[in-house]
Amino acid sequence: MGTAGIAFRLWTWAALLRVLKHVVPLATLVRMMHARPSRVAPVVTDDIERYLHTSGRFPRRPPGNCLERSLGVYRLLCQAGASPELLVGMRRLPSHPIEGHAWVRAAGRPIGETAASLHEFQLTASFDEYGRRTPASPTGDRDR
Repeated sequence: MGTAGIAFRLWTWAALLRVLKHVVPLATLVRMMHARPSRVAPVVTDDIERYLHTSGRFPRRPPGNCLERSLGVYRLLCQAGASPELLVGMRRLPSHPIEGHAWVRAAGRPIGETAASLHEFQLTASFDEYGRRTPASPTGDRDR
């Protein structure tokens, strides 16, 4: 699947999730987004990473909302058999009381993010490749 296919799938899911995230609990959304590995040509993590780092106008850039984007990436990586994890964290900034962020990790590294950009986030929830909630590390381990 090329960039156009990745963009189409991520934007389609983002449009649906934009509404669902307000009425469906996060754990249920993650279970809904979980998918079994597909026999169709798998999406390669590098292709997703490349798309996540693009800029420009819709649809050439990825969805801007981190939860919508991360849930879509989580689904694509589940379908590719990449054993992704969906992570949610919070941080405090002087300009904002609390800021939340969602991201995906596969093969031990964040996808479309840098470890430095996630450094200040305290992990509050994580979900495994099967959509099951896993214990968040008590030390706030962000990128184990």
